Amino acid sequence: MIKIIQFILALLITEALLAVIFYIVAAIFYKKTEISVKSVVKGFAERLFLLIALVNGYSQALTFFSALKLGTRLKHQEPQLEMDGFNDYYLIGNLTSVAVAIGYTWIYHSLFPPVV
Repeated sequence: MIKIIQFILALLITEALLAVIFYIVAAIFYKKTEISVKSVVKGFAERLFLLIALVNGYSQALTFFSALKLGTRLKHQEPQLEMDGFNDYYLIGNLTSVAVAIGYTWIYHSLFPPVV
């Protein structure tokens, strides 16, 4: 029970830090000055989806996730001046999200080794 609480606390602390980091990155690359609760929740949901899939051995979820992100990105319209900043922000955000989800999976497997 203690390990589960530690894991959940680690997730919550990491998510809070990520919200701050993404806010700073958005301000630098995308000139976005407010923090969006909707974006924070969506990011957490994405990482939770990847965590659940990877913990259960469904690494193909990474391909599904990438295709889903690309599909939602195709409709995004920005003025040309802001497009490069948004593209950088989008790429950094997605790579960070996937890396964090993989890190969560590694921590999960460290705390709860798979039964063979």
